[in-house]
Amino acid sequence: MEFYFTFLYPQILKRRAHAIGKKDKIEVVFFAMNVAMWRCQGVYDLLSRDKRFNCHVVLTVDKALTAEQQAKDLQQMREYFGSKDIDFVDFDEQEGVGYDVKGLIDPDILFYPQPYSHMNPWNHDYFQYTKKLICYVPYGIHTVEGGNKSFDLPFHNLAWRIYYPFQVDKDNAAAVARNHAKNWVVSGYYMLDKYLSPDAADVWKIKDRSIKRLIWAPHFSITPESTFLKMRSNFLWMSQLMLDVAQKYQGRLQIAFKPHPRLIHELYSHPDWGIEKTDRYYEQWAALENTQLETGDFVDLFKTSDAMIHDSGSFVSEYLFVNKPVAFVTNDFDKMRAEHSVIGRGCLDQHYIVGNEDEVINFIDDVVLGGQDPMQAQRTEFFETVLRPKVKGSTSQFIVDDIKKGLGIECS
Repeated sequence: MEFYFTFLYPQILKRRAHAIGKKDKIEVVFFAMNVAMWRCQGVYDLLSRDKRFNCHVVLTVDKALTAEQQAKDLQQMREYFGSKDIDFVDFDEQEGVGYDVKGLIDPDILFYPQPYSHMNPWNHDYFQYTKKLICYVPYGIHTVEGGNKSFDLPFHNLAWRIYYPFQVDKDNAAAVARNHAKNWVVSGYYMLDKYLSPDAADVWKIKDRSIKRLIWAPHFSITPESTFLKMRSNFLWMSQLMLDVAQKYQGRLQIAFKPHPRLIHELYSHPDWGIEKTDRYYEQWAALENTQLETGDFVDLFKTSDAMIHDSGSFVSEYLFVNKPVAFVTNDFDKMRAEHSVIGRGCLDQHYIVGNEDEVINFIDDVVLGGQDPMQAQRTEFFETVLRPKVKGSTSQFIVDDIKKGLGIECS
């Protein structure tokens, strides 16, 4: 099997790509599962401007979520793509079946938001398209220690192109994947294009910039099943604390509640929470004078914020792109750090570490409100030396150029 994926299959993909590159019209499908994970806007825009490509955004769902959460995600995507005047192919909620991509579009290239088979409706699953060209742009930076589940799933070996930010990602994958990461391309981090753009909408409820803007982004791991998740299981003890903080500092501080998309699903099934209590809690964040609920795109939220408190895996790196003070919540930092990759450990080291109520309050008093940020210089150096991509131009343009080269199409 290793010989096949390392030597034979890459040749099959190469011939397949060159055959597709000779077509007058190349059909490209971008699956969108929720707004927060949508990472292909720039690639979609660039390919759509090329008359050789016919691009389709296809809405899909995460099968692991409840029907209610799927409906919310779909509605949010409809509003998001509608606001950008992007045509999209909808998902049939009533039938619970994804659009017939294979029969009605017959795509040549497909972009997936996740590499996991169990998440997709059967007719959107990548196993249906193993004779096509599959691409993957991850929705975040891989910060935990890698392994087979991170780098050697069937998806990783069957895909045509996998675009990861750093060389260390490809090196880690090469050590465990059956194809030795032959299909991995180091592209830089896709979202950096947005973070470096000077444009940013002010999405905060209170526009007065003298009122500090804090993001609280809790992870979904409220009922840990492993030591690793236990070190990130903080929502239950922080849920009331953060509301109390918002009330205590009213007039000086506003807080945006940015939960992991899966948190609401976990709370619905938790014996001490359930649907009614969870819905009331989320509604409270949306309704209070100096709080807001954020469940969609977060780039503008990050860019216009002053600080963040979180225990989210992807935000370990993501928030560093705006170079604002950030605190990570954990009850055992050393063990947490040990579970992370080289990049992840470097990112964690740019965080203030808090593990109880007093440390949370101290971070808010001293850093957020007091303006004491002794880690600013080292965060800046880490961004410039580690996180800033080494590719020329935008990451989106790099990906598009790489796709065209792989298809045998001359780049303009």
